[in-house]
Amino acid sequence: MPNVNLTDLTVRTLKPGLYFDQKTPAFGIRVGVNRKTWLVVKGDNRTKVRLGHYPDLSLADARKRALVALGTPLAIQNTIGFSEAVETFLAQPRWRPQSKRVLTSSLGHFTWKRALAKITHEDVATAIDAIPGSSARAHAVKDIRTFFNWCVPRYLEVSPAAGLKMEAQPTRDRVLSNAELKAVWKAAEQAVGPFGTIIKLLILTGQRKSEIGGLRWEWVSDDRITLPAAVAKNGREHTFPTSPLARSILTAYAPDPPKRSGPVFLSPRYPDEPYNGYTFHLAELRSASETSGWTLHDLRRTFATNLAALGTPIHVTEKLLNHVSGSLSGVAGIYNRHSYWDEQQAAINAWEEKLLSIVR
Repeated sequence: MPNVNLTDLTVRTLKPGLYFDQKTPAFGIRVGVNRKTWLVVKGDNRTKVRLGHYPDLSLADARKRALVALGTPLAIQNTIGFSEAVETFLAQPRWRPQSKRVLTSSLGHFTWKRALAKITHEDVATAIDAIPGSSARAHAVKDIRTFFNWCVPRYLEVSPAAGLKMEAQPTRDRVLSNAELKAVWKAAEQAVGPFGTIIKLLILTGQRKSEIGGLRWEWVSDDRITLPAAVAKNGREHTFPTSPLARSILTAYAPDPPKRSGPVFLSPRYPDEPYNGYTFHLAELRSASETSGWTLHDLRRTFATNLAALGTPIHVTEKLLNHVSGSLSGVAGIYNRHSYWDEQQAAINAWEEKLLSIVR
């Protein structure tokens, strides 16, 4: 158990083992094969207390948390306001654009106009209970806990959201029928603005709303789309083939895109901003198609279900969906680096053929 001068550089290069900090001797890090864990050793019985994992918890924040755990007085900024702390939290460079939008919306449910240290557990629970909708409450609980955990020990000694539990959410299994797909497709063809094009691409590609809605021209090639790691939900770059119909839809939407760069879909009301009108336009589309009870993510499940009906192997579907938790997880995901490109292309083309038979 050597004592070392823990710096960001040394932490990144440590070999497996247990190391303690020369500056704060009871504070250290256990380096394993797969993760690095901050810890402190307390009391005569040398109890090890875990503080968090690197790099999610930085060295500076881990050292502050260690001082709190060891009972060392720590200057807490009791004067910072809630809104100011939220602004600082959201300004972190670690957030992907879609994650930041979701967090901003979720934390918008909390509007306290007082010092952060004056907010109590009862305040948080009361604000949660006032949020309409089980799903919205569940997201708010998760995000306000994340925020207050970040505040400890920067601004608070303990989190007022500690102990709050999310409501259990029912697992969705909604798949659109062929008749519904046809109605939605026909309504999308009549939709004004970018939303109809986004809907058709979601149906054809099976990708996530944020990935297609946030599409940029520089990600689009002749026969494929490449989503950078910063955009993909699982943090992995994702390249998938496009069918002839998908390519023709993009061409029809923008026959001559400017310099082939920048967002594909822009806001109808604010032409300099990316499109972000899903809630309003989805309600319009459901009404126009005389369908109900489905979400944009259900189009992704519908895509996967139809590929299964066409005989597409599950590992090919997971490649198309950029999933790493199923047949391509674990050892298979580490050692099997085959792209299955030809198989993905065949699956996409087969789905286009079936879809055309449904909608026409």
